[in-house]
Amino acid sequence: MEHIPSIRRRSSLFSTNQVSDSGSVSNEAIRYEKQLRQEIKEWTNLIRSKYVKLQQLRTASCKVDQSILTDEQRRYLADGPTVENFIAETETFDKAITAYVTRKSFLMERNAYIVQEAKALVELELKDAIADELADSIIA
Repeated sequence: MEHIPSIRRRSSLFSTNQVSDSGSVSNEAIRYEKQLRQEIKEWTNLIRSKYVKLQQLRTASCKVDQSILTDEQRRYLADGPTVENFIAETETFDKAITAYVTRKSFLMERNAYIVQEAKALVELELKDAIADELADSIIA
């Protein structure tokens, strides 16, 4: 790993300069601008170097040094699951669980609708029975 040197001073971006009213304003501004550009250049170089390092780490593939493994351990690794298979199985599982949840929610909605309709039919039957009893009692 590359060591990042510590910076003991604060960035000039955050410092305020107490400039006297003498004619050194232009020299101070030039010095400040030069220092600021140098800091921007250093930060840009740091970011670029870290980006390149990150890209190198992403492209580097990890390999197990099989020279120190026994024959049994080598067979175990050869027969073991691969990352690609694991990802494929995970994607298959995700699709299956999504289909299950969709189907389950559809069935739950359908069940709720059937229960609602059954309650409405029972209410209608009760109202019809009450109306028939009232009609019979009025006639008799």
